[in-house]
Amino acid sequence: MENPDTGAPPRLSSPGPGGSGGATLADVARLAEVSRATASRVLAGRATGRSASHARVLAAAEELGYVVNGLARSMMGVGRRSIAFVSSIMVGPTFASMAGGAEDVATANGHLFTMCTTGGDLDREAALIETLSEQRVAAVLLVGATPTGEEFEERAQRYSETLARVGAQLILCGRAALPHLPHIASIDYDHRGGVRSAVEHLIGLGHRRIAFVGALDETTTSRERFLGYQDGLATTGIEGDLSLAIRSGNTSDDAAAATMTLLAEHPGVTGIVCQTDVMAVGVCRALHQAAMAIPAQVSVVGFDDMQLVADLTPSLTTVRAPFHDVGELAGRIAVGGTYDGPVVLPSELIVRDSTGAVRQ
Repeated sequence: MENPDTGAPPRLSSPGPGGSGGATLADVARLAEVSRATASRVLAGRATGRSASHARVLAAAEELGYVVNGLARSMMGVGRRSIAFVSSIMVGPTFASMAGGAEDVATANGHLFTMCTTGGDLDREAALIETLSEQRVAAVLLVGATPTGEEFEERAQRYSETLARVGAQLILCGRAALPHLPHIASIDYDHRGGVRSAVEHLIGLGHRRIAFVGALDETTTSRERFLGYQDGLATTGIEGDLSLAIRSGNTSDDAAAATMTLLAEHPGVTGIVCQTDVMAVGVCRALHQAAMAIPAQVSVVGFDDMQLVADLTPSLTTVRAPFHDVGELAGRIAVGGTYDGPVVLPSELIVRDSTGAVRQ
């Protein structure tokens, strides 16, 4: 429908904070007896002083039930901006703890906090970053393992440039820094050192045939934790045996099946280090099914320190990662805190009942 006076199409939007519900900005201005520009400035928080007209606008908005459109305000560069937590999947307490740390900081500083998943689909991930930039997000926390190599660096650079156009930043959480892109913040924890300490713990208990159950793929987490396994053997002078590295998906069923294969092919194994606690649960289940006592015959170590593993029988020795601290520190940077370079927080070996001295 055209404007009968000008022949131009009608305006579909107007400057100023939009509202939801029945009341419009024009309604508020009319009731307050001010111009729409004045009403817009007051409701957007840009008006100075506390004049009578200011008070009338607020009173009129309340009387009419006018609700400011927060998304419209953020896209204008005012109001509360959001911080997005983006991962391929959203499962388990590890992500929940990291998200909780970031959300605590975001909400304490007046920001909205949103969680998004991509399902591992790179096209979906790229589209999500574009959408978040259009909505004037303050920061994107990209969470979890990623493929190693140049492809991810190129992708991260594109994301960083897209976000920078709206004054936002990309922050890597639980992922090592990109050497060629030092402007992209990275908050990580010590995957490699954590697994190394687990292997050294077993060696200190007399174990020499120590297996590793993990994804063994080319993602950052998998690679770093497997390198930690190799480090632990090397630093104590034990020659690594690649046949003791058993591939498993990150499910207890996959790990249980992998363990049955391991026991059949390497009956002399006395210690098993797992890439995750989820895998360790499957390993323990397979050992119980094979009537092998833990730790009297085989000691088991996990990684993550999920809450449930302390309640297993026996309780699981594992590596505790500072997930909440990673999220909290990333959140501080997202709300404007100083970033002085990559951060790698320490992990900690938690010794429980699933490890013990090797049987002589």
